[in-house]
Amino acid sequence: MVRDRTLAEHDSAAPLLRTKIRIESLSDLVFGLALSIGSVFLIGRVPQTGQDLAVNILLFGFSFLILVMTWVGYSRTMTVLPVEVPFALLLNLLLLFCVALEPYLFFNLVSVSVDSLDLLNSESIAYALDVGVMFLLLAALALMVVKEEQRTGSDRGHLRLHPLVLRRFRRVMKAQAIVGAIFIVSALPIFWTMTPIGYLRFTLWYSSFVILPAGTLRSVREKGHNGTAPSGPVSVG
Repeated sequence: MVRDRTLAEHDSAAPLLRTKIRIESLSDLVFGLALSIGSVFLIGRVPQTGQDLAVNILLFGFSFLILVMTWVGYSRTMTVLPVEVPFALLLNLLLLFCVALEPYLFFNLVSVSVDSLDLLNSESIAYALDVGVMFLLLAALALMVVKEEQRTGSDRGHLRLHPLVLRRFRRVMKAQAIVGAIFIVSALPIFWTMTPIGYLRFTLWYSSFVILPAGTLRSVREKGHNGTAPSGPVSVG
């Protein structure tokens, strides 16, 4: 009887496992395509001087880092997030939509002439909202992991994940929420202001390259100081 119940559980879990595998395959395709579009953009912008070459590489690097930071957070979260969690699939699809849209909006933005300030403002608002939503969705998925782990722990009396891993998820989730909020807030007209180092909106965007890695590195350093997670609960590196 126990064997029959175990087989029934495996049979019911099989469709969910196949769904998760397909989502992961789709996400790999979307992220790979988004990065490939950036390379195509570079091919279409033939540099005339060494300065043009440097600018093109820096522009590609900006978009590349945004997508890579998103992919790293997404991959770590989906490794431990059960696909049957309510709204997990919806948030996945919304995130992948924003990721697919990012290279289009970014390379439209950098292709706008500096003389067309109204169009540049509109394009930068659209890009800020897209990236902001991306990071807020990442934070929402990480929050799902934390909530699901708390629910599982209260039901079964033990956690799947090591407490240090959960703490890391909380810290990274907060960093992702802060970065998402910065991009969303930067879309406000008040931040379309010229400063000695450029438009304030763009300066706010650069802060994401400090905030998110700082949150991740702090969690990793804290994990190292507390030692290696013991066997039992799952530990995600």
